[in-house]
Parts: sequence; C-alpha cells; structure tokens
Amino acid sequence: MNLPALLGAFGLVFLLELPDKTAYTVLILSTRHRALPVLLGSMAAFAIQSAFAVLLGTMLHLLPAALLDWGVLALFAGFGLLLLCGKEAKAVERPMPDGHVFLTSFGLVFIAELGDATQLATAAMVARLNDRWSVFIGATLALWAVAAIAVTLGQKLGDRIPKLLVRRLAGTIFLVLAVYVALSHL
Repeated sequence: MNLPALLGAFGLVFLLELPDKTAYTVLILSTRHRALPVLLGSMAAFAIQSAFAVLLGTMLHLLPAALLDWGVLALFAGFGLLLLCGKEAKAVERPMPDGHVFLTSFGLVFIAELGDATQLATAAMVARLNDRWSVFIGATLALWAVAAIAVTLGQKLGDRIPKLLVRRLAGTIFLVLAVYVALSHL
C-alpha cells in the first residue's frame, strides 16, 4: 500500500466531489428518505464507480467521455423536468420502502458518476501512479466521506424545508447541471 498515493487520491477526489452534482443528488435524496438506505446505496454505487475508474485508468484513451456526458445531460434534464413538472405527491405520502430507497440512491449516484470529474481524476491517477489499490481505496473513502456529509446535511435539513421547495430546488439544480454539461460541449 502506497500511503502518499492513497492520501493524494483521497484529497483530490474529496475536493472535487464535495461541490459536485452527485453530492447534491445524495443530499436531496436524504432530505426525503431514511439516511441508511440512501447512504448504503450511494456507497455501493461509489465503490463500483471507483472500481470502474481504476479499470479505465489502464485504458484511459478508450473512454468515450462525450458520450457519457450527453447521457448524464439527458438524465439530469429528464430528472429535473420530472421534478419541476411532475404530478405533486399527495399530502399524506407513504414512505418508500428501504429497498427502493437503496436502489434509487444506487441508480442515481451510479449514473451521475459516469464520466464525472472524480472518476476521470481517479482513472488519471491510476494511469500516472500505476498503483490501483491505493488510488481505489483513497478515492472510494473520499466519495464515501462526501456521501456521509451529504446524508447528514440532508437529514438535518429535511424536516425544516417544505417538500415542495426541495422538489422545485432539486429540479432547478438538475436542469442547471444539464445546461452546464451541454454548454461545456459547445
């Protein structure tokens, strides 16, 4: 285990992920659902995405980044429009079962991380340092730390913010992220 590579990967990925769209996704999910399934779903997706980034690090030149970006754009635009224009939930809504929360969290985080800056940074570090395990562990721990922070904030804010406001804010954030991805390719 190469401690400098592990710490370098942790620091870089943590700083890149903290203000990232995926952290906002986890935060928004945790304002509406129980913390544990959101956290576990997010952590599972982050671990798989880190492993994917390590694999990509060995084949960096084959990564179709533009295709992934357009897929992310479509996901965020669709999710944003659904949140802004979708039918409102009834006044009394049943909580989503933990298994559904886990799968929803996993799916959204997994897709949001495809081609993400942290994934590309992890792949680049693997390619540069040739230390897969240290980079994988450092990057994954950083992503898990950000997920834990986002879930903690979401749980604290969830009861204080009206659900309609969260829905409108989340929809707007997802649309802004979709526009950002689109503009980055012009």
